[in-house]
Amino acid sequence: MKNIIFPVLFFAAFAAHAQDGPTISSAKIALNAGDLVEAKKYIDEAKASIDAIASQARNPKLMPKYFLYRGDIYYALFSDPSSKSIETLNEAAAAYGDLLDYETKLGKIKLALASQEKLPLLAQEYVQMAEDYNFNQNDKKSAIQAYESAIATRGKLGQLDTTNLSYIAYLSAELGDKVKAEELFKRLIEMDYKGIQWTAVLAEDGKRYPFPDKATLDMYLKLEKASDAQRSESIQVDFYVRLLFMYIEAKRSTDFDLLVAEARAKFPNDDDLLKLELQAYLDREDFKGAISKLEEALIKEPGNPLYLYNAGFLHHQKLKNIPKGIEYYQKAIDSDANYVDAIYMLGLVYIDESNKYVEQINGLPRNATQKQFDELDKKKNAELQKSLTFFERAYVLNPKDSSTLEALREVYYKLGKYEDVKRIAAAISEL
Repeated sequence: MKNIIFPVLFFAAFAAHAQDGPTISSAKIALNAGDLVEAKKYIDEAKASIDAIASQARNPKLMPKYFLYRGDIYYALFSDPSSKSIETLNEAAAAYGDLLDYETKLGKIKLALASQEKLPLLAQEYVQMAEDYNFNQNDKKSAIQAYESAIATRGKLGQLDTTNLSYIAYLSAELGDKVKAEELFKRLIEMDYKGIQWTAVLAEDGKRYPFPDKATLDMYLKLEKASDAQRSESIQVDFYVRLLFMYIEAKRSTDFDLLVAEARAKFPNDDDLLKLELQAYLDREDFKGAISKLEEALIKEPGNPLYLYNAGFLHHQKLKNIPKGIEYYQKAIDSDANYVDAIYMLGLVYIDESNKYVEQINGLPRNATQKQFDELDKKKNAELQKSLTFFERAYVLNPKDSSTLEALREVYYKLGKYEDVKRIAAAISEL
């Protein structure tokens, strides 16, 4: 009985294959005739029949044709507006991929040349769908899935689609999937991906388009099919910046320190990295470390008012080094006469200085002379007058700032300028 089973099964498989051939041919004939409904019906019937047969029992001469026709039919369906969908695109990509895999295992690429031609086109279709999901439908999750399909499709040709990998990293970060975003940004850095893109104007329509690589662009330029080639800047530093932000938010100081050292060694002149490193020192309240980074930045940009102001603020407010604070605030104003924050802070400095004399006046003994009191009061008013000079400058630059108005009212009051006190009080009430 055992000797009978195998021939029966073999005959059944052979008979099924004999039926599949005409069905596959009918699908191709319908496709050529433009009847996509019939073509789909026949190729789906062939799929059901083939799927019921063990893979080792399938006809190696028939299978490449089946995969090719199925890919062609579903690509045609995808190209037809009435049946265009992610599902038809997935079927086409799967069929062309299966064809390439099948003939690669057979050791002879013949019909799969069509796969090598069509798979890049299908990958670009996925990219266009991803862009539509992302920018038009605001569907980030579907966009990620479409980009992943584009990567997988190019992967069948042995290509790594790093550009779309970077898009997935950014979208993952937007969606709050920090684990995935971190993994992808680190992977892009490890691959030394720079995100440099070549673009050129196509002679066909006069519009600028991106090119997948420099070799393709050179070919178009040589054939005079494109002109005005342009090269974008590297975006690699942004991968570091994104990761560092994530480490700051998660308070992963060790990871931050290691990565920022690596990033600054690679991009020593990048301002964003320096600012992030500075922010990390501030978050840890390492004010001396923060000042050291500001001084490093000022070597490159000695007249940068933002750096000068922040150095003044740290010396003044955090380290209580008043002379240094005044020095840096004044340098910020010298660099930018309208740098209102530095002007305002100098006003505060001199209020603080005036308060020192108030404390000395309050500490005078009962037998203190009028001369002693007058000398201290004169020094107090001199500091207040300095303060007033800066607050009035700040007021001219920003007359609606509540902090400046409050400070002005206080100084006018201490100097006995009561009409000015009323004027500023009225301005405050109108805010």
